[in-house]
Amino acid sequence: MIYKHPVEIPRSNIEFDWTGERIPCATPGVRGDTHPLTWADDDEIYVGTGDPNWMPADPNQAASSGRTKQVIEDEKHRRMSGLVVERFRSDPEHFELDRINDMPGYIGYGGSGPKPTGMISVDGKLYHAVQNLLGWKPPRFRTHSQHGSDATILCSADHGLTWTPDLSSLLSRMEAEQFDRTERNTTVWRGWKTSPESRTSYQGWRPMFPGCLFGGPSFIQFGKDNQSALDDYVYAISADHWDNGSDMRLGRVPKDQILDPYAWEFAKTEGHGDVSWMHGLEQSTPVLTIERHMSTPEMVYLPTIRKYLLLTWALHQDFRATPGSELTILESDQPWGPFKLVYYEWMWYLREAGCYCPRIPLKWFDSDKLTGWLEHSGNWETMTPYYLPQIRPFKLTVT
Repeated sequence: MIYKHPVEIPRSNIEFDWTGERIPCATPGVRGDTHPLTWADDDEIYVGTGDPNWMPADPNQAASSGRTKQVIEDEKHRRMSGLVVERFRSDPEHFELDRINDMPGYIGYGGSGPKPTGMISVDGKLYHAVQNLLGWKPPRFRTHSQHGSDATILCSADHGLTWTPDLSSLLSRMEAEQFDRTERNTTVWRGWKTSPESRTSYQGWRPMFPGCLFGGPSFIQFGKDNQSALDDYVYAISADHWDNGSDMRLGRVPKDQILDPYAWEFAKTEGHGDVSWMHGLEQSTPVLTIERHMSTPEMVYLPTIRKYLLLTWALHQDFRATPGSELTILESDQPWGPFKLVYYEWMWYLREAGCYCPRIPLKWFDSDKLTGWLEHSGNWETMTPYYLPQIRPFKLTVT
């Protein structure tokens, strides 16, 4: 299925309506974005957060603390870039965040360093998909969008306190050797001293999904701890850009082999609307193309109506939040489609809000009433008040 614009997609008989205004996270000082999330076996909602600007260190405290200004700046860099693992707490109307793991070593601003894309709980373990682990790479389309590539999945058996594989030291060494923090805002490889072509591995380590075709896996959510799954596979979707890409691919893996890249299969669309599965990512095909309107996607399964709900978005200007964004919501009977359009909002919320990365916390979704909350990130260019997690209530109606 190839479309030029979301409004070309056939309409669904499911309607989407906002039922209230947005609610920002109530925790003081929280900053961050992207926020892939999952409902875990312990009844908590765990969240991956990118560029987590919590409690930046104050260089003026260096003298009193005995630390040099360079040490303070290094600490600030670690705290305000890369990714962390957090947890939602309280009810939706008053939700806050707890910091679970600072993920030291996973550092680098925006597309220059690691970015979270997926989180899922399966049989009591958390799995966290992280992209851009080999630094900035050229985007597939146009130069001003943020790429999304070189992804790997991490696993935690203790609800985020520790992760396997532990890449902290390795990635920290790579960043120290090859990244110039003073040049991070330039256009020369976004601060990297080495060329993108040369960064295919580091000291023998390679990402699970090299390149951009499956460079930002987002796990399909099947309720608490994956308990509503329809088979023994874990499924994930990925766009080919962080923002303003085109193609969405679908992958699956046996639920007990999630960390094995050779166990993953990828969908190839067939002429009769079904798919075949193959281990070669390069031989797979997109299950949906919306040209330059496909950004980091999210998909959840709603068992009461037997539908998959797909959420994606696009910025009105490549990798710029201030001109605003669009929201697209689709549905299908299968994770590979065919898809129908549930809702399209050309100016999502407010222009200056610059909303992006929509997610649906299934813990807060009422399957009988078809009401819930849509979580999203907001404008990173005007830091206040939008660069923090926020939610907004909605309802679905089947006509």
